[in-house]
Amino acid sequence: MIANDVLSTQMPATRRRILIVLKERGGMTADELAEKLNITSVAVRRHLANLERDRLVDHVEIQHGVGRPSYIYRLTETAASLFPSNYEQLAGYVLGAIEELFGREAVDRIFEQRRQEQARSYRPLVNGPTLPDRLKQLIHLREAEGYMVTWEARPDGTYELRQYHCPILRVAEGCQAACVNELALFVDLLDAEVIRQSHQAAGDTTCSYQIRPRQ
Repeated sequence: MIANDVLSTQMPATRRRILIVLKERGGMTADELAEKLNITSVAVRRHLANLERDRLVDHVEIQHGVGRPSYIYRLTETAASLFPSNYEQLAGYVLGAIEELFGREAVDRIFEQRRQEQARSYRPLVNGPTLPDRLKQLIHLREAEGYMVTWEARPDGTYELRQYHCPILRVAEGCQAACVNELALFVDLLDAEVIRQSHQAAGDTTCSYQIRPRQ
């Protein structure tokens, strides 16, 4: 059994247990979960509803002949990210090896290409007529990628964007090109002047940006 503390989010113990069981067993019905956890099906369905609301669980409908269909519950990609992995360590190793074999310029080109691909996929979705509109659209996309982002308007007519969680922080700490290209991506998509004010890779608690409409 995977220990409960593998989950990096705060939630009721029963919901953590549901996620762990689904991680171990794959898709299950509410009745199967109830039997496994030794609680009522009603209680399981209540917890599943909350987990679906938080986009940690989804379900598919299975029809078995005549009668009511069954619902198979499974983890979403968001929930899978709550379990520890070694991806960051592997990514750091790969980037270090590329730099050793082909030089820093090769690593820089990798992140520049990543930025260009992000810009192509983001641009049709970050197209609001005003800067606040584009900020809202950008933040929605970043949240879907695992970033924890907020923004607010300032009295002087500028805006501040804050990132409290960066899913590639460990990579960025060892590779300046990651953050350089993030800044360039924001400038491009927002069509604005963007200045970094704080930097998690440098030890700050957030990455924050001052954003000013182009003069």
